[in-house]
Amino acid sequence: MKDLKEEIEIRYKDFSKKWMTELQSVITQLAGSDHVFFESYLRLVSLNMWRSDLLNQIMSPKSIAFFLEGQNDALVSHVFARMGAWRSASKSLRSCLENTAFAMYFKDHPIELTLWEQGSYKPGFSSTIEYLSRHPALQGVPKELTGLETFDREYSTLSKAVHGSSSFNMTSGTAGTSLWTASTPSLGKWRSRETQVVLAINLLLMAMFRDELQGTKRAQLRKAISFAVPNAKHVAVKSALRIVLSLAP
Repeated sequence: MKDLKEEIEIRYKDFSKKWMTELQSVITQLAGSDHVFFESYLRLVSLNMWRSDLLNQIMSPKSIAFFLEGQNDALVSHVFARMGAWRSASKSLRSCLENTAFAMYFKDHPIELTLWEQGSYKPGFSSTIEYLSRHPALQGVPKELTGLETFDREYSTLSKAVHGSSSFNMTSGTAGTSLWTASTPSLGKWRSRETQVVLAINLLLMAMFRDELQGTKRAQLRKAISFAVPNAKHVAVKSALRIVLSLAP
């Protein structure tokens, strides 16, 4: 007669085989929505271009590390979404917002950054957004073009994924556990959240560093931004920030 550990080992092997098979099935089903994921990747290119083309040159290595982690969070969200792990994908988007906001805060606060490294300081998301809303670089910029209202709104929505809201549950309507699902409604919700998160980040960075993007400066970066900022906003961006974005096809 097998002991309990041997029984659990058998179940473990069955479980491992099952989840790997289910994952491949979900990935295959979601491949039919490849255009959605390509559009996501197009948007995410802007984050890499911001870091490589500008932020690495004007921010300290320690503060840019927060932005890099935020970019990584966005990529993790993209990959989780391709796997149908919607709640985890949403949590990663929330982390992306946090790390981007903290990057912008710590670039101005080297002392607080040192205290954070020592474990003596922990920034809050709301207080960081409040600081950014009063930042001299954003004065005179229309609120809707700073991205901060979207930061606040999306963070609040995505926090529900962290705190177990039923709207982000993976097991709703199931009789057991659910690691991944090819749910079309879940794909649509994630697509909306990711679009808004990446848009908010691009708006904030354009408002903060608009002098670096005006005229003919950094054409490749402006092109990448155009994939993340809807064409309908390009006129307002040009008027308020004097940044000309290339029209995305």
